[in-house]
Amino acid sequence: MQKKWNVMIVPSSPGNRVYNFDLTSRSLRIAAIAGAALLVLVIVSAIYTIHDWKQKKLTQISHLESEINARDAELSQLNREFGLLEELEDKLRTIAGLKPRERSNIDATAGGQGGPGMEPYENGFIADPLSGGPETLGGEVTIDHSVQELLEGSLELKDSFAEIMDVFERESTRLLSVPSVNPVASQEAWVSSGFGYREDPISGKRRFHEGTDIVAPRGTPVIAPADGVVTYAGWRDGMGRTVDIEHGYGYTTAYGHNDKLLVKKGDLVKRGDIIAYIGSSGRSTGPHLHYEVRLHGKLVNPWKYLVR
Repeated sequence: MQKKWNVMIVPSSPGNRVYNFDLTSRSLRIAAIAGAALLVLVIVSAIYTIHDWKQKKLTQISHLESEINARDAELSQLNREFGLLEELEDKLRTIAGLKPRERSNIDATAGGQGGPGMEPYENGFIADPLSGGPETLGGEVTIDHSVQELLEGSLELKDSFAEIMDVFERESTRLLSVPSVNPVASQEAWVSSGFGYREDPISGKRRFHEGTDIVAPRGTPVIAPADGVVTYAGWRDGMGRTVDIEHGYGYTTAYGHNDKLLVKKGDLVKRGDIIAYIGSSGRSTGPHLHYEVRLHGKLVNPWKYLVR
């Protein structure tokens, strides 16, 4: 015999209908099982809903991260290009005879195959920034700017380039005498050693390197970087076959370790004229050009004048 229970539902308000239910043990078990099944269904449904919500949020976060990474890449590219523009600005201001524009200092390092990184020398200038590969004559200077700083910096660059152009237009004759192009006319050329203190590649001792070494295949043309007159063409101890050019306005340049000289003392040269071919004469470990620039007799870093 099954136990039975009588359940009465009596409304609190008089006159309303009273409900009577007869419940057995079996019906109670069925009700409990149905309740449990309903509870499980609700829990499972909630789990799937939460999982679906989580997946949607993770997808949104992933998309957001992708957008942020893309924006970061764009900003990094802008920073690199902005750094190159500021490097070009420095060189053009040097060529124009203008003082450097005041801004945050840029840290640059030198390197490259065949030449260890240069250390700062006495006036604080750091040697040539290089990318470290044989397929370039220069490198990239990267500065970490925000978008707002880039916008403000671009306006300052615009004003600086306008100032430079004004000088170029007014002093075109003088600028023909400034050694402002690379003396090695080759896409294969690269800088192996910059201007400043270094470990001498032959003696191994620390000594001051008075120019910039530009590596290129033997026989590569060496060109005059500005108009001038040849003041020396011949053999010089250490430098091998050497050419010296006086450009006027205080600028002189020297080209050492050549294989063959095409000019003689007293020759007039124009910017772009071939004056020699790269070799390894004198105190040298391989074919390259040792290039020096002086202003009013004082050595200066050639890299500051190498626009291309």
